[in-house]
Amino acid sequence: MSTIEKAMEQLNRSPGNAESVKPKLQTDELSTKVKIATAYSEKIEDKEVSVSHKKQKTLFIDDARLKSLGMISLNASMSERLVRDEFRVIKQKLLKNAFGVNRQETLANNLVMVSSANPNEGKTFISINLALSIASEQDKTVLLIDADVLSPSIDECLDLGEQAGLIDYLSGEIDDVGDIIYPTSVPDLRIMPAGRAHHMSYELLSSDRMLALMQELANRYSDRIIVLDCPPLLGVVETVTLSNLIGQAVIVVEQNKTKISDVKQAVALLNSDMNIGFIVNKAVHKAGYGYGYGYGYGYGYGSKGKNK
Repeated sequence: MSTIEKAMEQLNRSPGNAESVKPKLQTDELSTKVKIATAYSEKIEDKEVSVSHKKQKTLFIDDARLKSLGMISLNASMSERLVRDEFRVIKQKLLKNAFGVNRQETLANNLVMVSSANPNEGKTFISINLALSIASEQDKTVLLIDADVLSPSIDECLDLGEQAGLIDYLSGEIDDVGDIIYPTSVPDLRIMPAGRAHHMSYELLSSDRMLALMQELANRYSDRIIVLDCPPLLGVVETVTLSNLIGQAVIVVEQNKTKISDVKQAVALLNSDMNIGFIVNKAVHKAGYGYGYGYGYGYGYGSKGKNK
């Protein structure tokens, strides 16, 4: 049985009942190494990213909206704290890989991509909650990037309105990356929206400018986790290209929907030395972005290099 199958089997043992769900951890086969592909490093070593420190407008995140979507909220009631507690467990492995005493100093483990094998499996829901959870840490900051540039969801989900973002920077319409990083009403959480639609959006994700940006974000802030809501892995080659510069991957698997064969195929596309985690999203779908309270999460880690 492969690492993926073992993780999925363990995660799927969790009851569908929200009150009885406990996150599971599988760490014995965790690989703590990720290598930045030499080809990409050579391309970006001479690139410079302009980052200003001018004050940017603050994006308001409505706590009531977070509650209505079943997300982590600042003023959650006792009955609403399950999701917060689950993500507290989930984030600890990511933080340990990025900042723990045994972390690899030269690796980009503070860059975390959240993806799935196929569309509509809950990756944006996971990305936002993960960012909100990390922002609650006393000594950490988090930047949430909407990198799903053809199907952006973060701005609509959080009702942020249309803002300049990643694609505007990658296309050269905006020169300073500081102009697309917005503080929010949630302390220690910043957001980089996807930006305006562009006919070469996916190609821009694998451009030299994007690769230089990832290196800059990985190295500039010693206390920051960067969470990227990425396009699905199957059928989007640019997601795979981008993953070569990222230290950790969280693969979202929807309960009773995602095929294990699709998960295997998706993971096989990633760098074999990445830290790869799996979250089984047992979401109860409602209209729009809504997720009911009958969900739960499991979490397992494994290096695809060990999948035989």
